[in-house]
Amino acid sequence: MQTNTPVASLFEAYPPSEDYELSSGVVCQIPYACRSADFLVLHGPVELEVARRMLAGQRYQPVSVGGGKTAATLWLAEYHDTSCGPYKELILSFSVSLKSLEVVASSPMELLMAGAHPDATILCQKLILDQQVPIDFGREVHGHAKHPTPQPVDITFSAPWCRFDVSCDGRRVVFGRVRFPEEQAPVQKVSFGFVTPKEVFQTRNIMHFELEPRFRLFGDGDEFSMSSDSVLGKDLVDLRFTPQVVQYLPKTRFVMPKPLNWRGPREQR
Repeated sequence: MQTNTPVASLFEAYPPSEDYELSSGVVCQIPYACRSADFLVLHGPVELEVARRMLAGQRYQPVSVGGGKTAATLWLAEYHDTSCGPYKELILSFSVSLKSLEVVASSPMELLMAGAHPDATILCQKLILDQQVPIDFGREVHGHAKHPTPQPVDITFSAPWCRFDVSCDGRRVVFGRVRFPEEQAPVQKVSFGFVTPKEVFQTRNIMHFELEPRFRLFGDGDEFSMSSDSVLGKDLVDLRFTPQVVQYLPKTRFVMPKPLNWRGPREQR
């Protein structure tokens, strides 16, 4: 006789294990849980040598995708329900490795293979948010290089567009509108490794997702602009970030456990 064993949900598999008091006095649960979020993810090539200079002094180096380029990703996120409340966020990440690595991308979609290589991971380089609690949690628990104060992060998902206008310290970073793929795709359970830079303190971790990845090429009707007036905007301009692939992740759920090399922020430093 065959019996079906119920599959544990994401949040049953990674339930809250402890409370963590931030420096502000706010108490948040670990692991971090996101019960609903929408992501628009822009993948594109950037100048390899510029990325190397930006990552100088890190343990990790950018993965070459050929032609003097590396793969970068700009994440536009609207979090509806998380351990730290609702908020919006802009993230710049790179595909990196501990050793010299080349994963040649001969087409736009192959840019995604750089971060998926067994010897590679994703380095979350810079993050801009509009709420203080997730800023503090990201910096104090995970060492994320989140801008230390809330900023104007205007990200709106309204079919068929994601519209965005992000500023930092009174200066524009990126703005535009991008049509997201509307055709549904199967929900997948996946895990992604990532690292944080040394700017705060460097950690390694794995995030566990339930997501529905939809893809299309960046093209007609899409609008994307960068402003060199801001620090991150200038970085993007210097990198010559050029969106080529649009990835849409609607109603995404994920869990971010405590870092694998957790020793506490004071010890990390």
